[in-house]
Amino acid sequence: MGQEKPAEGSNGGEQKKRGGTVGKLWVPVVIFVGTVIGIVSYEIAEEISGFPHFNRFGQPFGPDVYLEFHIILSTVGMALLVALIVVYARTYLQTRANFILGLLVVLFALLLQALLTYPVLLELETGFAIEVFSPVADVFTIIAYTVFLYLSLE
Repeated sequence: MGQEKPAEGSNGGEQKKRGGTVGKLWVPVVIFVGTVIGIVSYEIAEEISGFPHFNRFGQPFGPDVYLEFHIILSTVGMALLVALIVVYARTYLQTRANFILGLLVVLFALLLQALLTYPVLLELETGFAIEVFSPVADVFTIIAYTVFLYLSLE
């Protein structure tokens, strides 16, 4: 009997280790999917509403480049938020913990804020998108969401 317990514990540990590794692979997958969706949404918005499109090799960095980076990085941030909502919704369904419910409310609020300030939607809704964006805030937001998602999957 004493020998069976460690064997069960080691199998459970191996399963947890494999599950954690597979879960952590979702972080780069979510970032990649968000990047692809961001590029596609920029291209569609550029065709539909006349977003400026720049020549990558002949034009220096300017508002057009920042707008494209902002759209792509904002989309990656939203993809990470959706992934976090899925992770914590699954956790809430298993535990029914009020803390997790509070996290879900905050994550939904952040996602709503990201959607309401998404340049593609602003352009389609009002015909006006701010022309100068700084991707610095988007980069720090993506880093924070990435760390949050990575730690949540451990």
